[in-house]
Amino acid sequence: MLKIDDARCVHALAAVAGCRACVDACPPAAWAIQRDGLDFDPERCDGCGLCVPACPSGALALDDPPALPLAGDSLRLTCAHAPAGDEGLIRLACLHALSEARLLALHRAGLRRLFVVSGHCAGCPRGQAQPLAARVDAVNRALAGAGAPTIALLPAMTPGDVPPPRRRGLLGLLRPVGPREGPDTRRTALQHLAHIGSGGGLWAVSLDPARCTGCAVCARLCPEGAIDWLEAGEEAGLRLRMTRCTGCNLCVDACDQGALLPGRSAGGAVAAFFREVGCTACGARFRHPAGSLSPRLCPACRAGARRPDRLVVD
Repeated sequence: MLKIDDARCVHALAAVAGCRACVDACPPAAWAIQRDGLDFDPERCDGCGLCVPACPSGALALDDPPALPLAGDSLRLTCAHAPAGDEGLIRLACLHALSEARLLALHRAGLRRLFVVSGHCAGCPRGQAQPLAARVDAVNRALAGAGAPTIALLPAMTPGDVPPPRRRGLLGLLRPVGPREGPDTRRTALQHLAHIGSGGGLWAVSLDPARCTGCAVCARLCPEGAIDWLEAGEEAGLRLRMTRCTGCNLCVDACDQGALLPGRSAGGAVAAFFREVGCTACGARFRHPAGSLSPRLCPACRAGARRPDRLVVD
């Protein structure tokens, strides 16, 4: 059964939110965007769970997440549409619903090999979601960046091929590995990643400082505190901390200058700096990009509106 915390949804935070992650991830179209917001039809929901890891704000959760006990450093999974017959496999509604947070929690517990048997994903409506392989690849890139061992995604073995649980693996399962957030939220995934030691993140937006006007709307709206607006006298700056980003893209939706885009910046720009200056045309005080050689015109003068020659016409 799906649990919904609508207060955490980005659509409840700002009218400009364009997130449709749950809609795009839902094969039976139980989620839909209406004029007055998101709509959920429980009669259509088939319990696949694909919308849960897709939700960037952690507004969705399964009422009873499946238990995923390790066998040594291994986990063996299959999906509801795979052929039956192997009792050693843990059956999930859909393999692609295994979240980054669960993968990282299992990694902290000792997971190094993930064996899977899937149905025919190409012909399954659930197979159109983000594939498990892509999610494992993203987690592995973050793990490799932290110098940690990665997770191998492999075809499932027979039960006799699975090594017995090692003492180290059992101790890993006994220690608390997760924060108090839900087990599948992206915030939980980032907290697991921080514990492992990664200096990066799993989601990001990129900033074009040349387009940024310093309005700071993105910093005020970001629900994760991934964007900061810092002021010190006449100087100010926008700072991006992508270790906190969950990919909701609310900042992208709110930026009317197109200064923010989904994904990581190839140039690595993570900040924009401004100084308070006077407009060379009208004298108004405004924020101007530090170091910019462009004319210091305020937004009103840059618009180029022309005053009429006469204010009153007979």
